[in-house]
Amino acid sequence: MSGRALVLAAHGSRRELEANALVRRLAESLRGRRVFDEVAVAFHLGEPGFDSVLDEVSAEEITVVPLLTSAGHYNDIVLPDGLARNRRHAEVRLRQTPPVGTHAGIAPLVARRVTEVLRDSAAQREAVSLLIVGHGTPRHPESRASTLQLAETLHRRRVAGEVLAGFLDDDPTVEEALSHVRHRTVVVVPFLIGGGSHTLEDLPRLVDSRPDVRVLVDHAVGAYAGLDEIVLDLARRHTPPPPRFRPRGGGTFIKRQTGAVHLVGGGPGDPGLITARGLELLRGADVVVHDRLIGSELLREARAGAELIDVGKGPGLAPYSQDEINAVLVDRARQGRIVVRLKGGDPFVFGRGSEEAAACREAGVDVFVVPGVSSAVAAPAAAGIPVTARGLAHSFAVVTAQTADGPTELGGLVAADTIVVLMGRATLGSIAGQLIAAGRDPETPAACIQSATTPEQRVTRATLATIAEAADRDGLESPIVTVIGAVAALADAALAPVPAALAIAAGA
Repeated sequence: MSGRALVLAAHGSRRELEANALVRRLAESLRGRRVFDEVAVAFHLGEPGFDSVLDEVSAEEITVVPLLTSAGHYNDIVLPDGLARNRRHAEVRLRQTPPVGTHAGIAPLVARRVTEVLRDSAAQREAVSLLIVGHGTPRHPESRASTLQLAETLHRRRVAGEVLAGFLDDDPTVEEALSHVRHRTVVVVPFLIGGGSHTLEDLPRLVDSRPDVRVLVDHAVGAYAGLDEIVLDLARRHTPPPPRFRPRGGGTFIKRQTGAVHLVGGGPGDPGLITARGLELLRGADVVVHDRLIGSELLREARAGAELIDVGKGPGLAPYSQDEINAVLVDRARQGRIVVRLKGGDPFVFGRGSEEAAACREAGVDVFVVPGVSSAVAAPAAAGIPVTARGLAHSFAVVTAQTADGPTELGGLVAADTIVVLMGRATLGSIAGQLIAAGRDPETPAACIQSATTPEQRVTRATLATIAEAADRDGLESPIVTVIGAVAALADAALAPVPAALAIAAGA
C-alpha cells in the first residue's frame, strides 16, 4: 500500500504514563487534520518502540518527527538505530526531521505562553525573571544548545525583565540559576515535552532553594497549544525522498552522461522546494558547485564522495569571479564528471546561468538547464501575497536592484500593477524614492520578506513611503524580496510556511 505516514517519536516513560498519553493526544489531534494517511507514535520507553513502529504502518513514505527538545544522544543515535532495526526500514522512503525543540517557532510559542502567565498572575513583564529549564546532559554537547538558544532569543525579544537558563542534569543547575535572579517574581518554563515527575516533583523541590522569591512553575512546553503546527511544519520541510522516476519505456530517470553540466535551480530556500528532477540530479552528481545561500540540508542530499565547491560570497570567504566559476564547470566536465551547478531560485532569473551555459557551449561541454522555483514569486506567496489578483493586479514586473552597471533605474516600471524587487535591501530607500518621484502613490502598500520559505522567514508590511524605515526598524537583513503594489496589503502571515507569530507587521 502506498501513502504517507507521520511518526511522532518521543522518549516516553514506563512509569509516568501521562507523558506517553500527551504524545498520543497530540497524534490524535494531528489525525484530525487529515494531512497524513496514518499518524503513529513511537517511544524509547513505551510501546510501540522505535524498533517496531515502522512495521506497524502501511505507508511507503514515512516522516519521523522527534518530540525531543534538543539534538543529542537520543535524537542522533538511539532513534536512528532503533528505526534501522525495523523489518520495513529498507523498503520505505524515510526522513527524520530535526527535533521539535530546535524549530524557530518554539520561541514565539513560549513567548506567547509567558505573556499569558504574566497576565493571569498580574505580574509586570519588566519585574519578572524568566528561567528556561532544560534537561541537558554533560554526556552530549548538543543537549544544551537549544535551551541556551531559546533563552537568548527570548532575551532579545524582551519577554521578561531578564531571561536565564538552567538544567536538571547539567550546569548551571536550576539552583545555581535561581541564585542569580534579580527579580522577586520568577516564571519557570520547563523546556521538556512530557514533563512528568521533572515538572510535578523535581522542579517544585528545586525552586524551594529561593524562598524569598515568588516562583511560578508552568506546564512543560510539550503541552503548549500550537505544538501541532510546529510538527506539521517540520514534516512539510523535511519530506522523504521521492521515488526514483521510471520513464514509460523503462530504465532510469537520468541517463548517465559523462562530461556534462546541469544548471539546477535550488528554489527559494526551503530544501523541499527543489524540483524532483533537480533533486535526482543532485543525488547523482560527481561535483556540486553551489552558491552561499544553498542550505546545508539540501547539500546533504549530495552522494557520499561528491566534490562540493562553494563559489558564493560570504564573510571571510573570497568569492570566485564569474570567469573562475565558468572555468571550474568546464574543467570538471572535461574530466568526464557529472557536474551540478546548484543555484538559488531559478538559474535564469538574475542568476547568470545564461553566462555559464554559454561558457560551457563555447568549450564544447554539454550543458542542460533544470528550472527552479524563483523567489520572485515564491517569497510573496510564502507571505500570503499573490503577485496577481483579480481586481487588484493583472501584471507584475520583476527587477533586480543591482546590475553590473550599478543601481537599477526603476522609474519605467511605475505602470506595473505589482513590482517585485530582488536584492534590494541596501537600496530600499532609493528604490522607494525613485518610484514615488515617477508618480507612484507614497501610500501604496509594500512588504519585505526576509529569508523566504525558511524557518527564519520574517515579513514587514508598510507603505512605499515608509518601507525602508520599517525594514531598518525591524532589523531586516539580506536576502529580502520587496513587493510593491495593492496586493502587498494582502500579506497574511497565517499563510506563511512558518508560524504566524514569527511575522512582523509594520507600519499599520
